[in-house]
Amino acid sequence: MKKIRILLVDDHTIMRIGLATLLESEPDMGVVGEAENGKAAVRLARELKPDIVIMDLMMPVMSGAEATRLIREENPNVRVVILTTFGSSADLALAVRNGAAATLLKDTETTNLVAVLRRVNDGKQAIPANVRAMLDDSVTSTDLTPRQQDILHSVTRGLSNADIAKQLGISEIGVKKHLQTIFTKLGAATRAEAAAIALRKQLLKI
Repeated sequence: MKKIRILLVDDHTIMRIGLATLLESEPDMGVVGEAENGKAAVRLARELKPDIVIMDLMMPVMSGAEATRLIREENPNVRVVILTTFGSSADLALAVRNGAAATLLKDTETTNLVAVLRRVNDGKQAIPANVRAMLDDSVTSTDLTPRQQDILHSVTRGLSNADIAKQLGISEIGVKKHLQTIFTKLGAATRAEAAAIALRKQLLKI
């Protein structure tokens, strides 16, 4: 069985020990490294190439939100799960906009954490409604690149990935990667939700 490779990032040693003990007990998960701040997390993510980074939000040297941005820029395949005490802060919304795939509170049930990690590893998101609301309130058209706006416009017209790829002269894989970024920026889980947010916020010139 191929294990999900996980990097733990938290400035509290006892938190990392607890998480490592929990995750190592799961047959499909393994902890490949630990970091005590965002800067170290970026370096270790580059070296270890984990599947998932479990990231604290408030840390010295570099915040979890900034570390998420840098890690995702270097390797978009790495999935970041924010595990924090703060459930509705602006920093949490920023982390999601920077590419985090999920956010959880530190008092979440262990079974929920494990379930979310598996969900994220499968390419899905787990963003609470209150965080999505903050993203919805703050997103503007300037947050989307011209290519992302083109793709989102095509989504609102009901075009498939194949249709969009043919229209824009790019691969379907390229379309999928752009859509993942668009979903993250909008705080959307599906194409329909992304289209609804775009229309409601008037993000596109239609």
